[in-house]
Amino acid sequence: MARLFISLYVFIVFALVGLSAGLDRLFFSDESKQVSDVYISLIEQANKQNIELTALLKNLDLTYKEYATEDIAWSKSNLKKLDNGEAIKLSDPVYGSQVYISVDDGSLFEIDIPESGLDSAHFFIYSLLFFILLGGVIGLWIWALWKDLASLQKTVARVLPDGSIAKNKIHHSSVVFPIAQSLNTMGEQIAQLMQNQRELSGGVAHEFRTPLARLKFALAMKPNAQSEPWKDMHNDVNELDRLVQEMLDYASTETRVPEMNLAEIPIKQLCNELLERLKKSHFKNLEVVVVGDDVTILADEHFIERSIKNLVLNAVRYARSKIKIQVIQDKNYIDICIEDDGPGVVEDIRDRIFLPFFRPDEGRDRDRGGAGLGLAIVKRIASWHKGTCYVDTSELGGAKFVIQLPNLLN
Repeated sequence: MARLFISLYVFIVFALVGLSAGLDRLFFSDESKQVSDVYISLIEQANKQNIELTALLKNLDLTYKEYATEDIAWSKSNLKKLDNGEAIKLSDPVYGSQVYISVDDGSLFEIDIPESGLDSAHFFIYSLLFFILLGGVIGLWIWALWKDLASLQKTVARVLPDGSIAKNKIHHSSVVFPIAQSLNTMGEQIAQLMQNQRELSGGVAHEFRTPLARLKFALAMKPNAQSEPWKDMHNDVNELDRLVQEMLDYASTETRVPEMNLAEIPIKQLCNELLERLKKSHFKNLEVVVVGDDVTILADEHFIERSIKNLVLNAVRYARSKIKIQVIQDKNYIDICIEDDGPGVVEDIRDRIFLPFFRPDEGRDRDRGGAGLGLAIVKRIASWHKGTCYVDTSELGGAKFVIQLPNLLN
């Protein structure tokens, strides 16, 4: 808005100044000079021919005053002109133009020369021409703006097959470039949202297909209560419930950034309390330790605990005998590392492993899987805290997942 106002203001100021100067030169300058020259020529000729100057001035309706030549300090050159009967014109912005001429009796006449003005017809022409030219130059400025706005209108009106809007190509020098840039960003976000929605829909259909097929098969066998097929059906229902909850959790993180309840969290204490709750249900035959710096972070405790829990449960699925949680602090960041001694993550897929529904091994058994959303949720929580997450190779031989958060309390 400020750029548009300044641009239009400066343009109009320069247009007004330029038009006024040009038209004044056209209508006033030459005519004023011509009128003054006519008066001076008449006065000089009358003086040389000894015509009574007072009568001439009265007929020309010119006012005058009479002085002695000595009353005014003249330069030598001007004094010589007066002695030769020449008229001298002097102009003053306040008093206008005066013509001085010496008469035979030694007196000096100061004659006021009227400034040339516009009559009503000339004034009408002057005004009409001024406003036409002003409209023309403003029209030139508006035309470029109108062309860019028309281009934006066509772009927004054209919806692409994926539901997004086409990218506009407004030049960065245009006053509407910030709007065009915002529209391009909005189009990219819409395209990304539509892509995420398609992936979520496809993932839901894919994930539900297997447990539903098993349920149909088990129902066709009409199992008795507490039999093995009946227990399998019960497990399939629990798996469907878990999948639905996981997808709902991911969908809730995708639609909006939640309100963050930031607090100072002793991170090692939080990890130890989390492991204590998971110990009986998940850590059978696994050694789990928490090591590293005893530091405090500024974050939302619920979401940080959720992200660490997701990574710990992911490590449980693949660890052979040991899981290690390590907290590392430096000047700018705090790293929360969850490591295991499992098979690790090959380097080729490390950039994709945090994508929703991504599985390193599509052929693995279902007991290790979820919907493939746990790591995507971890990445989103890290981004909410202005941090990041990545996977590396652990000293234990398996995978090392790292949540890296800014050290805001340093």
